Amino acid sequence: MAVLNVSILVRDSKRRTLLQFRDAFAPAFPLHWSFWGGRLSALDASPAHGGAREFREELELDASPDDFSLVGVRTSTKGESWLLLFRHAVEWGDFRVREGAGAAYFWRSEIVRLTLSKPVAAHLRTAPELFGESPCPTPCSDR
Repeated sequence: MAVLNVSILVRDSKRRTLLQFRDAFAPAFPLHWSFWGGRLSALDASPAHGGAREFREELELDASPDDFSLVGVRTSTKGESWLLLFRHAVEWGDFRVREGAGAAYFWRSEIVRLTLSKPVAAHLRTAPELFGESPCPTPCSDR
């Protein structure tokens, strides 16, 4: 089955997840919190190449295909969507948001309370360990 798009799981050194808030005009999941990423192009040699391209387009960060690990797959009648983990910590200030209405880091306990895109909700349900859990008994205030 063909891989149609990639989602990118980005975390900081505390293992918080960086999500994008989609703007009201987004063609998919407007006003939802989502992963970074998008559709693969015919010019992408592999899903990881597409991930590196999307990473540059959306966060202005350079990455090579080797910087990504496959951590999840969602399948539909149209094809597969891969969840790629960017293997390096990305801290606030390291990137520039080029797409969407904004971005924020979240602990898993915070993510479950957000309005989520279908891909984030699905991976949270099937692989919650991918999302960092807060070391604090209640949500930390160090965002």
